[in-house]
Amino acid sequence: MAKKIDVLMAKWFFELRDTWRQAAQIVARAAKALYPEAKVYVIGSVAEDRFTAISDLDILVVLPYDPDPRERLRIKISIMRRAFDEGLPLHYPVDLHIAGPKRLQEYRKYVKRMIRIDDA
Repeated sequence: MAKKIDVLMAKWFFELRDTWRQAAQIVARAAKALYPEAKVYVIGSVAEDRFTAISDLDILVVLPYDPDPRERLRIKISIMRRAFDEGLPLHYPVDLHIAGPKRLQEYRKYVKRMIRIDDA
């Protein structure tokens, strides 16, 4: 059983390593289609090049205003639905973060690197 888990973890790691840019672009296109003023960044372990087999792809969508928690959840759901419709695999490990100007300042305190993703 442990060998099966090791194989699955290795597969997950290589998939993330090889496809995170394409996945991030799909999410960025979805975000920009719904929120044209949004800016999209990859943050976290992938941006810092320290991801492992148990990492996910942290994507930060920055809007020009600070949505409340309920609206952030609605925005996440709408972007992810659109991304899945545009080809993001349902199993892809995306952790979507939504921020406005105030919340972005909080992220900047803790995030070491932000990679801007163009929606092209």
